[in-house]
Amino acid sequence: MATRPASQLGRLIEDYKRVHSASDTGLADRIGITRQTLVQWRKGELRTLPTQANLRSAAAELGRPYRTVLDAALHDTGYLTRAVVLEPRAYDDVLAEATAILTEATRLTNQRVRRTANGGWEPDPDAPPDRIDWAAFVTEALAGATANAGGIDNILAGRPRSWEAAVVRDVLNAAVGQDEWDLWRYRTEPVDIILKPEQILYDLGDLEHMAAYDDAEQELSRREDEISPSVPIKPGGLDWVNDPVQVAEFHAAVRAEAENPTPPTPEEHAIDDALAAVQALRDRLQAHQRAELAAYGQALAAAVTEHLAGLNLPVPVSITVDIDAELDALHGGTPLVGEVTGAIDVAIADAIMTTPTPSTLPGTPLERAEAALSRDQNPSAADE
Repeated sequence: MATRPASQLGRLIEDYKRVHSASDTGLADRIGITRQTLVQWRKGELRTLPTQANLRSAAAELGRPYRTVLDAALHDTGYLTRAVVLEPRAYDDVLAEATAILTEATRLTNQRVRRTANGGWEPDPDAPPDRIDWAAFVTEALAGATANAGGIDNILAGRPRSWEAAVVRDVLNAAVGQDEWDLWRYRTEPVDIILKPEQILYDLGDLEHMAAYDDAEQELSRREDEISPSVPIKPGGLDWVNDPVQVAEFHAAVRAEAENPTPPTPEEHAIDDALAAVQALRDRLQAHQRAELAAYGQALAAAVTEHLAGLNLPVPVSITVDIDAELDALHGGTPLVGEVTGAIDVAIADAIMTTPTPSTLPGTPLERAEAALSRDQNPSAADE
């Protein structure tokens, strides 16, 4: 899978180039910067914030809101870090702020324009300003919040059958379509997706991969016990630990052995070598398990990227694979087909369903680990 740039400006540029097949030189010329500067933007090598004129020009050329391009530049220069999860503010505080913003919007105006002598348009300084279409402003704000929340069902989940929810749903359906086809262009927040391969397998109910590795570990333990059987302790066999004399004799014997070790017998050498071979296989097995989860995660990321492309999201999309995430048996949070409705979650769920899981790999984990270890130990034989 092609790796998306870590730079947020780079992601916006790559998304544009993928759709328009634009060259770096041509795009740089249209923005009004040098090709070298554009390459630095793509690579996230910004040392200072670009000028407002350059950012506005980039926003116009890339077809993105100015605020989106500005946030990307602020992120790449280190002024804006990824949002951290904070305690939610009080309902009344948020309501007061929302009311203040909507009230401020009622005072916004549009300047009338007039024809120029050459047939163009210019602001008419003599005409009184017109009040904005406040209803359109509110509808667009609703659409943006809904897109950020993941869809109409998600944003109305608190009381989906209330009369308020019905009114808001009607407004949104009228604005973006019954199937939300026009919703996602209103999104303003980046899409940050964390894929947890082991959690996804658990939530899918595909436990064969985990069970197979548990079986492999049990088999290795059985082999170790077969090589060096454990000796059961007889009743009273540890009574000597309560006798100070015997304890002192034991420690003296340990010190003497450390100072003058008894050479191991050929049989002990063979046992040590056999146990070392089992441990090497165990290490390879554990590395193989991580590698298979990582490969599954990368396949998921590629599938999610492909499924999300159809939404034409106007914001950066970040997909991270976390193979070390702690398993949550109760609240895994994996989007599953039939359980989610928002287009982004549905795209992720569809990608998960179409991606083969590690349980479809040929052979058992132990067989795969043994084959890999054999190749590592005999590279010349593997090349034949």
